[in-house]
Formats: sequence, structure tokens, C-alpha cells
Amino acid sequence: MIVCTVLVYKGCIMFTLIETKPVAEAHYLLTLHSDTTESYPGQFINIKVNSSTDPLIRRPFSIFDHNGTTMHIVIRVVGKGTEKIVAMHPGLIDCIGPCGKGFSIVTGKKALLVGGGVGNAPLYYLARMLCRAHTEVTYIYGARSASSIFLLDSYRELSHTCIVTTDDGSSGIKGNPVDAARDIAAKNEFDIVYTCGPEIMMKHLSQELSHIPVEASLERYFGCGVGLCSGCAVKTSTGYKRACIDGPVFDARTVLWDTP
Repeated sequence: MIVCTVLVYKGCIMFTLIETKPVAEAHYLLTLHSDTTESYPGQFINIKVNSSTDPLIRRPFSIFDHNGTTMHIVIRVVGKGTEKIVAMHPGLIDCIGPCGKGFSIVTGKKALLVGGGVGNAPLYYLARMLCRAHTEVTYIYGARSASSIFLLDSYRELSHTCIVTTDDGSSGIKGNPVDAARDIAAKNEFDIVYTCGPEIMMKHLSQELSHIPVEASLERYFGCGVGLCSGCAVKTSTGYKRACIDGPVFDARTVLWDTP
């Protein structure tokens, strides 16, 4: 059984920042309180950095976990916007969401989850919901190095099998998560593959595992997050789609990866 998620955006929802703590090098876990208890794995929230126009564009972040009115996101600091967000003091924040279309949830199946870098973040929430649906989770956690791995024990707790790969070999298997996914899929049968991370990784993963349904969460800058600006367009086999409302989760077989 597959339960398909749909677009959920309820407009003005209050978000309060409760706590920010480091969980890896340049990675932070933010704990938020929201007045909604509804979201789907793969959805995101869009945070306004401050009240000025610098930076102007909101910053989108996948939901790492959501339980009751408590929501968590993981932020990797890459520039001025993310630096300002992780430096915010507890209190109300200007944020919209949950936005977008999330992952489908299969029941009683075997699922392979493949994450790359901060793209691992939304897959934790997904893994938790899959376990609740009695689906067996095999998890491949890809990272550049051991220093950028966050909350690995949490992923292991939800996984029947958890494999770590790092580019430099400082933790787990030296190599990339696509190779690890290909190897384990050659020895095991999976009903579905879920992935989030660099697009080059997801492109190769969908090609290597083309015999299995693959759902991919595309990373984009969502200027508005609600489908108005069309700045997050993705070309698919059925035309251009707006990643913020038609995604960010797509059937990987429909994405034209090599087309701008």
C-alpha cells in the first residue's frame, strides 16, 4: 500500500525558535514550536532571515522531524543568510510552511534511503514514518567526512541496516553513496528508493537503480515557497514544474536531469 502525500500549506502559522545547537561541523539543529501538528516528510519551511532586505530571499529548510507541535530542522552554514539564522535568539521567527509535496509512505515494504550531506535531513523524518508503517528501512548515509555527519545514532535506531560512506574514508566506507546503493541493491530486493542530496548524486542513483521506483527530493532556492515566483522550475517529461509546490519530491524517472 502506498499513501500519497499532497500539497499542504496553511498560510500564517506561528513559529517560535526554542533552541539552536551544533550537531556537526557547520551543522546546527534548530528546535521550533509551531501551532500546526501536520506535515509530511519531504516538506520544508521557508525562513526570513531578518526584517531588512539583506538578505532579501527567504531560506528553505527541509523538516528533519515533526512530532506534535515540536519541529526540528538541520541547517548547514554556507553563507551570510544561514549564519544569521543560526545566530538568532529564541523567540518568534518569520517563517512560512510546511510547504511542498513530500514523500509517499509505503506500508509493509522494504525501502532503501540514500542521503548525501545535509540532504540526509528530511530522510530522518521519512525513516521514522516508514517504521511506523511497518516498512523495513535500509539507510545509506553519505557525507564528505566524519566531521560533517550529524545525529548518526538517531538514523541507526530506525534502520534495519545503516551504511555510512564518506568521500575521504574518515568514517565508514570510503566512496560515494551511489556505489554503496548499487552494491546493496544487487544483493537485496527493495520496493522503493528515497533520496535527497546533491543532484548529481540523485541523477546517478536513479540511473543505477532504474529498475526500482525512486523518489527524489530536489534541492532548490525557493524565493517565495508557494509557487508565485517560479524561480525553482524543474524540467520534467511532462513539462516544467515548480519544485516548491509540485515537489520538492519528484518521481526521479520524470526528471530531465541534464536539462537546465
